[in-house]
Amino acid sequence: MGPTLDQLRYLVALAEEGSFTRAAERVYLTQPALSVQIRKLEEALGTRLFDRRKGVLTEAGRVAVAQARRVLEEVERLKLLVRGEEACFQGPFRLGVIPTLAPYLLPHLLPRLKGAYPALALSVREELTPGIVRALLEGDLDAGLVGTEERHPGLRAEPLFAEAFWAYLAPGHPLSRKEAIHPLEIPLEDTWILSEGHCFRDQILSVCRPSLGGRSIEFQSGDLETLVRLVDAVGGLTLLPEVALWTLSPAQRARLRPLAPPGAGRTVYLLFREGSLKALLLRALAREAQGVFALLRQAAGVQESAMMGTEVGHDQT
Repeated sequence: MGPTLDQLRYLVALAEEGSFTRAAERVYLTQPALSVQIRKLEEALGTRLFDRRKGVLTEAGRVAVAQARRVLEEVERLKLLVRGEEACFQGPFRLGVIPTLAPYLLPHLLPRLKGAYPALALSVREELTPGIVRALLEGDLDAGLVGTEERHPGLRAEPLFAEAFWAYLAPGHPLSRKEAIHPLEIPLEDTWILSEGHCFRDQILSVCRPSLGGRSIEFQSGDLETLVRLVDAVGGLTLLPEVALWTLSPAQRARLRPLAPPGAGRTVYLLFREGSLKALLLRALAREAQGVFALLRQAAGVQESAMMGTEVGHDQT
């Protein structure tokens, strides 16, 4: 007998959980029963898929998992074709969001999505861009919100909105006298930045002028709020995306300065697999994210800049 759909689901669960115990709990089997099913699948395919001694997939197992995800996705596609469009807005949907977006966008975005689509089982995780790309390619995520245009075979990036970077200055900072700051006036040695691995860090490094010397305190954070507090307590400055400005107090917003000439900023993208079964949901997610950003921009009281709306899921000509 060939592999069954249930066995393919068990294999994917084992790959994602990395443990027979956790995978068995996830698929509502006992651990011995799951082990039997995986052995039957190995017998049907004629090769070992999981190294039980090391607790990892074999090379053949990794290939089988990738194909199993495709098969299961096609089964879901069949269900959607039979049940109609409303099925797109039901069941699990897994979203990855980069850390420089998650704490600002999600508190407003998630209630809107749940209110509009109550049958949707949302699962959201904060992840750096490389992790989101990897999870999308491996089928662990359905979509991602990222700050760079990622180009990978099988993935598609649709622009949602463009946002400028703003300089946030310590009280009494020399640049506070200026109404706007030229990027080349921003000294890297005076600027608090995110730690390595964040795309926002690379974007900031491309804006600031090269470092001319060391700083008295070296610290790299993975959190923009920490950088804001460091500016308040220690001095210097940091750069913030527009989406983060609404969390600042009125007194803190008074210490914001735009960059001039304008242009330093980023575009936020919705990243997903080409041919996604959730095309209608992806379009809805894009609209909701754009709407939330417009509200946050209004709440922050910053000047409006270009919004880049798009119809997600349609080829552009």
